[in-house]
Amino acid sequence: MARLVAAILKKGKQEETYAFLKNIIFVFLPFKQAFMFSILYRYHEQRSDFDRHFQFFCGPRLDSEMRWVLASPRSDQYINELVFFLLLCEHEKRVLTLFPKIDWGRADDDFLNAIGKLTTKLASGYVMDLLAQAHTVDWGAIPPQHLPRLAKPLKLMLEHQNFEFEQRTFRGRQIDNPDLSEAPLDRYVPEYFSDRELIDTLVTQLELPPHDDVLASREKDGQYWEHFPHDHPQRPLLSEINLFYAYRQLLLTTYHSGEGFHVPQVYLKLNETQQRLRQYLPPPSARLKAFLDKLGIDLTEVKLLSPDWSALIGHNGHLNVHLMMREMGWWKGSPLLLAYKDRIANKPFLSLFADICPTLTLDEDVSAGIWHELASLTPFIGVSHQAFAFEDGRAMYWNDAGSLALQQWERAGRGFPLRDVYDRRLLADGRAEQVYQDLRRKWGMTDSDWFVCLHVRDAKTRNDTEGVGESIRNASLESYLDAVRHITERGGWIVRMGGRKVPPLPAMERVIDYARSEDQMPEMDIHLMRRARMFIGTTSGFAYVATSFGIPTAMVNALSSVGLLWSTDTRFALKPVHTRDGRMLSLGDVTSERYRWAFPTHESVMRAGLMVSESSSDEILETVREVLEISDPLRNGPVPGVDDSWERHVNVPGFFGSSRPSKYFLEKYARDLLSEA
Repeated sequence: MARLVAAILKKGKQEETYAFLKNIIFVFLPFKQAFMFSILYRYHEQRSDFDRHFQFFCGPRLDSEMRWVLASPRSDQYINELVFFLLLCEHEKRVLTLFPKIDWGRADDDFLNAIGKLTTKLASGYVMDLLAQAHTVDWGAIPPQHLPRLAKPLKLMLEHQNFEFEQRTFRGRQIDNPDLSEAPLDRYVPEYFSDRELIDTLVTQLELPPHDDVLASREKDGQYWEHFPHDHPQRPLLSEINLFYAYRQLLLTTYHSGEGFHVPQVYLKLNETQQRLRQYLPPPSARLKAFLDKLGIDLTEVKLLSPDWSALIGHNGHLNVHLMMREMGWWKGSPLLLAYKDRIANKPFLSLFADICPTLTLDEDVSAGIWHELASLTPFIGVSHQAFAFEDGRAMYWNDAGSLALQQWERAGRGFPLRDVYDRRLLADGRAEQVYQDLRRKWGMTDSDWFVCLHVRDAKTRNDTEGVGESIRNASLESYLDAVRHITERGGWIVRMGGRKVPPLPAMERVIDYARSEDQMPEMDIHLMRRARMFIGTTSGFAYVATSFGIPTAMVNALSSVGLLWSTDTRFALKPVHTRDGRMLSLGDVTSERYRWAFPTHESVMRAGLMVSESSSDEILETVREVLEISDPLRNGPVPGVDDSWERHVNVPGFFGSSRPSKYFLEKYARDLLSEA
């Protein structure tokens, strides 16, 4: 009948006849026949002739007839048509229960536009209903023009914005209650999340006080509690996925709110959740399986690394140590790194991992369908960048584990594998070396001249606001100038690294403000570090290029809550930290559970009642002097520095990696730094 009507409509020449036929069908057919006629017509003809009539005549009765509407075989054989008409009539919650059944292989433009509108709406509001079901989508079947809209929940998740709705409402309540903050955790959980079932699960699993007063207050203020549809066929699975993402969110917030001591417990619960989820790991699509087969990898072995690991150059350094962990047997599996082509900190540096950790860059190394299918499996196979769990049941912040791993690696004399990869490439392709030599001549260096790379973490490059957030780790340039002059007076050069927005260096002999020059390029950022005699840096990402290449380093203005991946030839001078009564924190204090979690931001420092100052000119100068001696190619004696006794004052094993404090810094503050109080 549907095809007969379609043929008549196609032959209809007059608009009046066309409208009359459509009206007659819906006026005289009972609901069930009109409904089935609309479903069959769209199924066979893929046309929109009756969409508005269905909306007008059938839409008002959908609620009362929903049990019949959803009964098999309609909800199986005609799933796409059913979903389309339910969306047309704004039954979005009902569509969410049908989402796993969608036949993406025969989704037409009308259907995908309707799903795209749903995705856009949810992505601007509460997105977890859709994100938790992303693994059910056949991403390879979606045409490229529709994929960006449908993939929006995944993009939000990969950028840690999938709880953006909760964040907006939380900030809104902060207007009325300025004391509302991300700490303490036991109040944050019931104040932040919008799913009552999720809150109850988190409170129970983390053994938090229930704070029924908070929940009652929110309900009194009209809080609507989100929840997955009770009749959803995969409801228990979706609840577990929701729980996984909640724990992932808490890993971030506890650290930045100054409560990083919660990270081990939160991560163990996340890990337990993921182990349960792995039992439901969906089989790969034929496309993904063929792709993984070429790599010699089974999906069950994949350890999926998010774009976090590639977006910042410091995180590339973390990746280097993470792969060292694998080499030493700390974890098993096949790493795959997802990346956005416009969010890779330094492609030449990242490319050094190609043989040991394939990087799948969206729309470059792999199809969008395969890339998004893998991304949708994050709850099942994703690897955290915030924490690490050992087989013996211990868990800790990832950097704490990373610094221990680096210690073990270097004590075993296993060298610098990334440096070896880079040097082999230079032998095969000398273009970077040729550009480097051209720049040396342009800058006025002779063949025998040596240079030092300098990087000062500043606000402008990172778009920081001074006195807010992570600007606590920034430093002013002036206190470095004595060290700069010392190097140039010794016959060396300074090559200043960083982003193009850095404040200019004063004009000085034998000083190259490379960061602000037209010569700056990603390839040369790395090559200059490889050729430098030493590096002057701080607790910023760029320092890990030096660490990965084994370049002797002076780390000054250093401040960190977590373990530092610093190599053997690194000497450091910390930013002095004082309590409000003027007492300087010792090495034991700055690595204690009481104080160390205060350092991520200005706000967390203030809440802890602490004050942070910068390294002084003399501390920077003397630390640089020491590393210059270490890096002297003509040095014959032992490496200068302090003995190992300082380490007994450090509360976190391996906190400073394989590095040690500069002799001058330790002696200057010995009474305070080595205090047992």
